[in-house]
Amino acid sequence: MDKFLFTDGINGVREVQSQDELENWIASATEPEKIKVWLFSSNEWISYAAYRKLAPASARKEAVVLTHAITTPSRRPVKRSAWLKKFLYLTGAAAGVFLVFNFTKLKWERADPVSNAAARPANVPVMDTDSLISSIEENRGMPLDRSTRANLRLRNTWPERILLQVTADRETSGNNSRFFNVDISIDNTTGFNLDRAVVKLLVWKNGKQQMADTVHFNPINYDQPAKRELDFSYRGDSISVSFESIKAKAFNFCYSAAIKNSSGNYNDRWFCRE
Repeated sequence: MDKFLFTDGINGVREVQSQDELENWIASATEPEKIKVWLFSSNEWISYAAYRKLAPASARKEAVVLTHAITTPSRRPVKRSAWLKKFLYLTGAAAGVFLVFNFTKLKWERADPVSNAAARPANVPVMDTDSLISSIEENRGMPLDRSTRANLRLRNTWPERILLQVTADRETSGNNSRFFNVDISIDNTTGFNLDRAVVKLLVWKNGKQQMADTVHFNPINYDQPAKRELDFSYRGDSISVSFESIKAKAFNFCYSAAIKNSSGNYNDRWFCRE
């Protein structure tokens, strides 16, 4: 491991070129539990605890001591010619490292920002609510009151009324892209406040899911969009968002992406009284 991305959860993301430099940034962090490290070898963010399992602090201390012992100058006199050879060798090695780094370092270029709206969930098909209401009234043998009708319409047409979107700035380097200044927003147009929502942010690479982050909203008012700004940067081909769950007591609404029918009633599948 000789190249990383590092964030302390406060000051954004830094590109780190060595493990010693990474350890220096870790030592300067005031809240270790917020630390995240991106391993280029595995293409994923890991926590501080997970990083310590890969690179224990004791092993680093031993390495520092060993390096110090090796590089501590000898007290014995050194001939000038030997010193000159050593100087030329070190200078050449440093120049070689600089050239290799300069040619292999990714050159990021600014690209157009991205803006993606959440796709309609597969478990929420388009429904004719007028037909649904007529069917329920026929089965009950009595008309539904105005409030019940309104709430039933909201529960079965919520993808048109609760709009989820992700926007981000983007940079590219060859076939690679990275996304930063990531904003997730929920525009609630139901006319009622939502109690909570859980959103999944997905990063894709070559058509496969690269990683996922979960974002919580609590509550979501109807008078203005709710927003979350993420400090992390993500690498992949594209990013997308989807709802994991939504709850609104105001119109007895409970949605979950994990199940097809939360209430046991296919005609009004997202009805709940929690």
